[in-house]
Amino acid sequence: MKVYVFTASILFISIQVWGQDQMLKGIVQDGITEKILPYANVSLWKKDSTVFQGLLSDSLGQFSFKNIPANISFVKVQALGYRSYNASILGKNSFLTIKLKPENTVLNEVFVQGERSVSDLQIDKQIFNTRQFQNSANGTGLDLIQRLPSVTVNTEGNVTLRGSSGFILLVDGKPSSRNPADVLAQIPSNLIESVEVLTTPSARYDADGKAGMINIITKKDSQIGTSWSGNMMNAGTNPLRWGGDIMWTLAEKKWNIFAAADYRRFDIEGFRVGEIRTILKDSLTYMPSAGVRDYRDFQYSLRAGGSFYPKSTDVFNWSAYVGEKQTDRMANLNYQEYVQTGIPLSLFSNSFKTPIKEFYNQNLFVRSGKFQTFTGDYSHIYANKSKLSLLALYEFSELGGPLNNSDTYKGTSQLLLWERSTETSPLTALRFQIDYLLPLSNNRKLEIGYHIRQIQHDGDFLFERLNLSNQQWKSDPNFSDQMKLSQKIHAPYVQLNGTKNIFTYALGLRTEYLSRTLTHHAEPNKIYSLDQIYLFPSFQGQWKLSDSYSFRTAYSRRIDRPTTKLMSPFKNHRHAETIENGDPNLLPEIADIVEIGISKSYENISFTATAYVNFLKDKVFRVNEIYSRTILGRTYTNAGNSQSTGMEFTTEIKATKNWKIYLSGNLYQFDVQGKFNGIETTQNSFNYNLNGNTVIDILPRLRFAWDINYLSKSVTTQGIDSELLLSNASLKYTLWQNKGSITFQAQNIFNTNVQTIQTQTKDFFSSTDYRKWDRVFQISLGFRINDRGQKVKSTKTDYGEKDF
Repeated sequence: MKVYVFTASILFISIQVWGQDQMLKGIVQDGITEKILPYANVSLWKKDSTVFQGLLSDSLGQFSFKNIPANISFVKVQALGYRSYNASILGKNSFLTIKLKPENTVLNEVFVQGERSVSDLQIDKQIFNTRQFQNSANGTGLDLIQRLPSVTVNTEGNVTLRGSSGFILLVDGKPSSRNPADVLAQIPSNLIESVEVLTTPSARYDADGKAGMINIITKKDSQIGTSWSGNMMNAGTNPLRWGGDIMWTLAEKKWNIFAAADYRRFDIEGFRVGEIRTILKDSLTYMPSAGVRDYRDFQYSLRAGGSFYPKSTDVFNWSAYVGEKQTDRMANLNYQEYVQTGIPLSLFSNSFKTPIKEFYNQNLFVRSGKFQTFTGDYSHIYANKSKLSLLALYEFSELGGPLNNSDTYKGTSQLLLWERSTETSPLTALRFQIDYLLPLSNNRKLEIGYHIRQIQHDGDFLFERLNLSNQQWKSDPNFSDQMKLSQKIHAPYVQLNGTKNIFTYALGLRTEYLSRTLTHHAEPNKIYSLDQIYLFPSFQGQWKLSDSYSFRTAYSRRIDRPTTKLMSPFKNHRHAETIENGDPNLLPEIADIVEIGISKSYENISFTATAYVNFLKDKVFRVNEIYSRTILGRTYTNAGNSQSTGMEFTTEIKATKNWKIYLSGNLYQFDVQGKFNGIETTQNSFNYNLNGNTVIDILPRLRFAWDINYLSKSVTTQGIDSELLLSNASLKYTLWQNKGSITFQAQNIFNTNVQTIQTQTKDFFSSTDYRKWDRVFQISLGFRINDRGQKVKSTKTDYGEKDF
């Protein structure tokens, strides 16, 4: 079927004579709803196709230029999610009403598709359009985000940004302190419009996240009327893999509402091979193990929200989120225990004869969470174009899950050990913030604000062991406890934004006061407290040298606060080989980030590169020590510093009219220095991850996509993580004038989801190979009724799932 490109735009020009100098004023609006578009990029261009001056439209969508020279040819207006528009300048003084059209529009049953670049470098962020990543469709946000240049996901599902797990995830600008991997796993990738990566955020954002922030922008429908969209996925019944999502919106000129629901069940079979070696006194212990390690994972969520525009100067928004997630990790392993005595002993000796014990370990660890979040915000624009914004957020999360661990003699049902534990951890969080924006002269804006956060996290932990002689369960006080953690954060900030000719800048300072207290039942008269004031300066600058060339530099100070798990002052025995113990006196990690970036576009090639240095102070080390002959004790402590120095890049190549290639990567040198119990450690490695993605439009409605992701090996505090290679392919056919689609996907096509995690000191060695059998073929169906796929104001939990 032929594709007709239909371009519609409205331009109203009125000319007034106010003086002798040429001036230009105007307003930017949505071409469908006629709502104002604040902070659009407006630039003046000379007749030789070079940029003269640029600025952002204000909070009312208005812009103004003075003293325009005679060689100016046109004004260019750009906004994320809309087609750019060029308007000629007529007359000495002009006022332009510019109405931008969304990039994807359905008009008179004719499908019109605008192709955006995969990435866009702005003053404080890099924006990635998700349409290029077809292989993540009908998956989760986790499937999508690992295709970005600086984001990696290992085989255990741990997400890092520039090699660090300490980043904050936002959803539609709302901060979320839940574990990023778990938040992303609960967002269907079909509902994600774009991803913003902020590695040096400005002062108006929370200072949390030593590596920066990632903002997930979700979709909505911006047209007047009702729309529906949905997707269904099936990847087999053994193991069980299926899911779906649906979304409904209703929009009028003064209000809109939406509701969405999703469900996903995705089980994964796996295998684990490991070994542990310890030297304790005069004994060398060697304990190899092997067996299945499967996952059962299900989740659902319900979302609703809306907006009300009583006047053009007032906006009310509300949103609600309810969700549940549960992950069951089942490890059924066969162990052999060998012991060698005498002196001298070699840690890697293999002169063992017969094992002193062989046993079968069954370990079921269930992690569940129920999440509720409610938000409301209001903004008002005054006559002087200043803007007041208010926001309130309430969250309640209930975390928990049982653990069941048993050992039996090999080949029998005779019990050696049976342990079980339960956890109940309710979390309540409140957030209030007020922000004010004041326009100043000479294209400058002053932003001030005050943010308040309060978190209360309680925990009740019960650990029991079966007495094999009388078959009675008995609580173990070494692993059972009750704790209460309270945190209050007060954060005022000030930020100056401005534009002068081709230079745009933002200079800010944020102050955060932290008050933290932790108490627990085992020490009834002890209060662990921390009261501290932190300063967080920031600077961002961008030079728009031409329409295709820009230069950017930035600096930001960040903080990463330890989670409840890392501060728990009691022992936790989650599986046979490891016992964990937190430190209630842990300090936050402080990071200073400096970066320089360039962006250059040619006719068929665009390129972005950013060099960066991340200095990290008071790094939290995960330290392993010998607890017993067969168990490692794991603790957490501030024991040193680290530095990451590297470069990330993205390249988009339009090889032909129907073929695009997207390449990205992150290369960095990682150095870590620390000292624990008088022992100094120094580790360093050159790390990199590379992503490749190609899209071929075989027919106007048939698109093929293939991607490959490679993660190099990397050092840790006491060991090394091996490399990881993943690759996927898909074929998508669009139906019914883009109202439906069918997609065939092949995931992990080379069956290479295997990674080795090693830890070592002079007296112990631990190595584990994790393999996931997730090479699957899945089919997905999608539909859209009156849907134009723009953003929706949604929300997620602000704190709970960080401790999931």
